[in-house]
Amino acid sequence: MTTHRLRLHAATLELPATTDTLSTAIAEGRLRGRHPEVDPSTALPATAGSPIDLAAAAARTVLERTGHPAAEVEDLYYAWTYFQGAHFWSPAHALADRTGLTSANPIGLQQMCNGAGAAVHLADRAARAGAPFTALICTGDAFRGPGFDRWSGDYGVLYGDAGTAMLAVSADHPAPIDGPSSTLLSLHTGALPHLESMHRPVDASVDAAPAAAWPIDVQATKRRYLQEHGGDSLAEAMRGMVGKLLARVFTDLAGQGRTADGVVYLPRLMNATLDSLYAPAVAALTDLPQRRLGDMTGHLGAGDLIANIADAQTAADKPRTDIFISAGAGFTISIAALSS
Repeated sequence: MTTHRLRLHAATLELPATTDTLSTAIAEGRLRGRHPEVDPSTALPATAGSPIDLAAAAARTVLERTGHPAAEVEDLYYAWTYFQGAHFWSPAHALADRTGLTSANPIGLQQMCNGAGAAVHLADRAARAGAPFTALICTGDAFRGPGFDRWSGDYGVLYGDAGTAMLAVSADHPAPIDGPSSTLLSLHTGALPHLESMHRPVDASVDAAPAAAWPIDVQATKRRYLQEHGGDSLAEAMRGMVGKLLARVFTDLAGQGRTADGVVYLPRLMNATLDSLYAPAVAALTDLPQRRLGDMTGHLGAGDLIANIADAQTAADKPRTDIFISAGAGFTISIAALSS
């Protein structure tokens, strides 16, 4: 059995001070797809600034809460889902510069909305190698128009802007670290790459497309995929993978003499999507309550996982083991068990 040796400290969610309401978007004629079935007063966090600045604010908060010197952070993992402001540069290096992480190795991760899960996967691999290390895991996304329609650009997903961060530390790290923390007990990841075209036009080879050739219209690409492959093709694949990975996590916990006694954190999606793709697979294996936070923030791109860990670290009034489900287009799903 794999021994996980990773601790995750001071998970932080940084939301912009400003919001965008559905009624405003409708009044300004910004919706391009089918209107979401939510109250017109629904508000989503929306920034006029940079997603990297949101991530930098979250990173600085993590360093302050943990007391960890920026100069001693070895790796910086930065994950994002949507455009970061330029086509030909490294946003991970920009984040390192803005947070004073001059000694860290900036690594950009582009695995769509499972970016934070991919970062934890890599940090866990390093921790199991045995050498003490620290890594700052950050995400940043801003789903601005006109390129992206946060309200009706996708089915069953509303998109909010945010930055997130947390400090990942191997169990052998010698220095004490302040702030709330969680121990990784199990992590399993699986991919469904046959679904990749669900998020790109399929009229021509994507490999030969010129930059900015296609607008972002997830409703259109998903509709085309489901028309060709059947309406149940996504749901069946996703539910099957969630069930398989969750079963492996529970097996790991049993091998450690543990049980999950907290909640199952689902991605921050709309209820209809959760009820179709995630909830049935979870309910088939456990009667743990399912935590849904999409109504509070919308989907935060690559930031859902860290935002949910932040909620767990705040909400836990006693030691407990929670389950976290993270997923991103492509598709890749990561499921983790964390004790807080």
